[in-house]
Amino acid sequence: TPPTNMEDSDFDMVSEEDDSEPEDGNEWVESTPVQHVSVQFEVLDAAQCLVLAQREVRQACDLLCCEPDIAASLLRQFRWNRERLTTEYLEDPDKTLKRAGFYDGNNFETIHTSADQVSVSGVVQPATSLPEAKCNICFEPSKRYSSLACGHRFCNECYSTFLGHKINDEGHACILATCPDDKCHLKISERLVRSLSLSQEQKVQFTRALSLERSFVDDNPDLKWCSAPDCCMAIRAPKGTRGVKCTCKHRFCFSCGQDDHTPCSCDELKQWHIKCKDDSETFNWLMSNTKACPKCSTSIEKNGGCNHITCKNGACKYEFCWVCLGNWKDHSGSYYSCNKYDPEKDKDTAEGKKKDSARQDLQRYLHYYTRFTNHHNSLKLELEAKNKMEGKIKDMEQLGNNTWIDCQFLNEANEALYECRYALQYTYVYAFYLPKDELHREHFEMQQTELERQTEDLAEQLEKDVKDIKRAEVVDCYQMAKKRLRNLLDIVRTHAANREEAGSSSD
Repeated sequence: TPPTNMEDSDFDMVSEEDDSEPEDGNEWVESTPVQHVSVQFEVLDAAQCLVLAQREVRQACDLLCCEPDIAASLLRQFRWNRERLTTEYLEDPDKTLKRAGFYDGNNFETIHTSADQVSVSGVVQPATSLPEAKCNICFEPSKRYSSLACGHRFCNECYSTFLGHKINDEGHACILATCPDDKCHLKISERLVRSLSLSQEQKVQFTRALSLERSFVDDNPDLKWCSAPDCCMAIRAPKGTRGVKCTCKHRFCFSCGQDDHTPCSCDELKQWHIKCKDDSETFNWLMSNTKACPKCSTSIEKNGGCNHITCKNGACKYEFCWVCLGNWKDHSGSYYSCNKYDPEKDKDTAEGKKKDSARQDLQRYLHYYTRFTNHHNSLKLELEAKNKMEGKIKDMEQLGNNTWIDCQFLNEANEALYECRYALQYTYVYAFYLPKDELHREHFEMQQTELERQTEDLAEQLEKDVKDIKRAEVVDCYQMAKKRLRNLLDIVRTHAANREEAGSSSD
């Protein structure tokens, strides 16, 4: 049964080309297409997380026949895995409760409820009636002390200092703080925290850490907060999910928390970052934003995302590729091959200079890194252009009888260009770690070629003067680019599934 205190639905669902009904009967209010994943994931706000957490607590209460605070603590202990909690609890309730920090003996709790009253074993009495006892930390006698149900007594000053350090040093984990006695594992209660002389900030921090929705996300392997600054949304996704996109437009990898790096794996990205760091000298050279024209040597600065460069020297006008410096005529039609590493290309030079294998490995690395970096830099430039698109739309409105809505195809095309360029940068990381004899490589590189060519065509379309932009051409171009992207990611996904299936069969 879906939660009753939500108006339209439990959560916003994002998926790719999936019109199936949700399994738990919840309605989806929004379906945002995600170009780079096929799995479904949910975008939740804090209120929705709280509703789902409360539902889990209620169900645990019914199954275990316990109070809500106990059920919530048990769920935290078991990282919100209700099935595993239920199994272990039914097998041995006492052991499960002790593991979660609950005392199953007589209640000896002593907590000061006010300046002049104290609750002893649930009975409120004047604080002056409390007998003197020795603190187990400072070993000084005191009549203002507290204890949990375990009966271990500590003066309020020592208890406050102990818990204050826990809150300051352990952050969210402070809710797992236990009795100061090193042999006791009873959890410190919220009632005790409220009674101690902590700063208001420390009490707020403890209460915030204790909040169900925060624990529901922080301690739940199926949920993660969006990593964008100032975003309070959470993502819920099944095990193994990588690329996700929040409603704030921020995309990240659900598995490792880094920026979304589809189609390469988390391990490949980690190795890539290490390799890039090790090759820091080449990194500085590769990050240069100027290159010499391969024909006349005029220095050229790249100020747009498109890789089709025309020399500004009036006597030259040579058209070449910014990435490989080759003639642009070789980058169109069936001749486009800039994305593929060709060891034969450097063969003569290698033999002439007697390059060793390490040098050839570096050349291979440079091939993929220059293309990775180029798309990364182009992405920044195109993001700047994307932010200025409203100005271009206004110019288009003024040129003809176009409304603002008529011109929105430019924003759609920009979004498609960003999606394609973003994915392309990581296709070179994926290709770098793809085995040389992998049959899948040829198919992948063919699709990568098509996507790259279509992306460059789209970039050229959007860099035209407003008066030269034709709506039909731009729409056809960006729709084809999106199709190329889907095709590329589909073959990567299919290849991964086939390898996983083959591995399972061999086991």
